[in-house]
Amino acid sequence: MITGAVLAGGTSSRFGREKALADLGSRAMIFYVIAVLQQLADEMVVSVAPGSRGRYANLLGDDILVVEDKRAEEGPIRGLVTALEASRGEYVLASPCDTPLLRKGVCEMIAAMGAGKDGAVPRIRGYLEPLHAIYRREPCLRAFLQIIEEGGRRPKDAFNLLDLAIVEEKELRIVDPNLMSFANINSERALASAIKRYGLNWQD
Repeated sequence: MITGAVLAGGTSSRFGREKALADLGSRAMIFYVIAVLQQLADEMVVSVAPGSRGRYANLLGDDILVVEDKRAEEGPIRGLVTALEASRGEYVLASPCDTPLLRKGVCEMIAAMGAGKDGAVPRIRGYLEPLHAIYRREPCLRAFLQIIEEGGRRPKDAFNLLDLAIVEEKELRIVDPNLMSFANINSERALASAIKRYGLNWQD
């Protein structure tokens, strides 16, 4: 069983408002990410910032579990812990809320590479992308919690505790030549540009 997890607990400081809920065409940005993950996942979880569960639950409906981070100041690693704790799947396929150009093929490749291991993480331009990854729930939850207890804030601080596959850029380009799955919409300008460039049909 795979759980799809959307990470929406960031502060959106550069965006100026809650970017996951920003209108992108006829629907909020987060729906584009959910639509892709739902094609692979048996259930969906969305981790959000403290105090914001009601807004997301009203928008997303009863079929998607919305859970709040316990502490906002711990960054993305806390969002991953929140999602892992709430998930029922053996594996959790995660993606940030601000990547509406996410491709199913990328998610399928990451999931396939992580099978039988503690997960799989892409590496783009030499940098690991821990929020675009699949994690085996139990060992990864233990590892992330250990790092938090030690004062760490970066998911990659836990990677030496885990048996992870690395999905290299050249492999990802086979299914997503321009790596648009990893393009973050983190400003109003980027949002406007995406709408102008892709309209409503970029998932086609």
